[in-house]
Amino acid sequence: MGILSFIITLLLFASMEVASKPLMGSIDPLVLTFWRFVCGVAVLGIVMLVRRRKVKLSPGKVSVLALMGILNTFMSMSFLQLAVKNTEASRAATVFCSNPVFVVIIAAILGWEKYTKRKGFGLLLGLSGLVLVTGMHTMKVDTGTIYALLASITFALYILLGRKASLSADPITINVISFAFGLAALAVWLIVKGIPMSPVPLKSEMPSFLFLGIGVSGLGYVTFITAIRKLGAGNASTIFLLKPAVATVLAIVFIGETVSLHFIIGLLLAGAGSYLIAGKR
Repeated sequence: MGILSFIITLLLFASMEVASKPLMGSIDPLVLTFWRFVCGVAVLGIVMLVRRRKVKLSPGKVSVLALMGILNTFMSMSFLQLAVKNTEASRAATVFCSNPVFVVIIAAILGWEKYTKRKGFGLLLGLSGLVLVTGMHTMKVDTGTIYALLASITFALYILLGRKASLSADPITINVISFAFGLAALAVWLIVKGIPMSPVPLKSEMPSFLFLGIGVSGLGYVTFITAIRKLGAGNASTIFLLKPAVATVLAIVFIGETVSLHFIIGLLLAGAGSYLIAGKR
């Protein structure tokens, strides 16, 4: 069950950028993010009700979950969808999954983690990979890549906040509450910016949207949590090390993307760096 959950999660998470790329011509990226997480919260909410877990959170913990939701659902996932719209799906996935590099940098600046030789070497490899993947070596970086970097950095902040908070509540409950706060923040942003929130444009792309909403944003988190329980957090986290490679293959097969030798080398360096940073797992 653990290995099956791992494989399902990997395929679902790796397909997000590829599945959402064709939708970018019919709906605003932030509106798509909003509605797919509405579906995700609905799925997770049903699971939470079926499991009947009691929720006991102090106001301080709820505040932390609110901030985590804003960093993840509102900021990071919105930046990632903007990246998908403005650059290749494979590049967006690879840059986003380099977040362990930014976790180390931010944690070192804040003094939250020890800086070891292993992490230092991983950081060097990860940054070298990012330079190649993003195209920095050519001194040209497109808008989508910048959005992907912002998505990676804000997701790193989300990870660090979750670690520092040491939340002990049920993971499904944590995701439902944090997603809800993130959705609220995203709704306010869309209203303030005057962006129509109607999901009507998705009618013509309903299969893809339901896959993203129910599958990636709902079922994907359920199987990910199952993988963590069965295999351990360290082993389950390797999903994000494998995602860029799988996403690249999916992008080549399903939406006809092409990748350069520089990109492939950068992908391997970024993956190796993230592996070293993640620790001996």
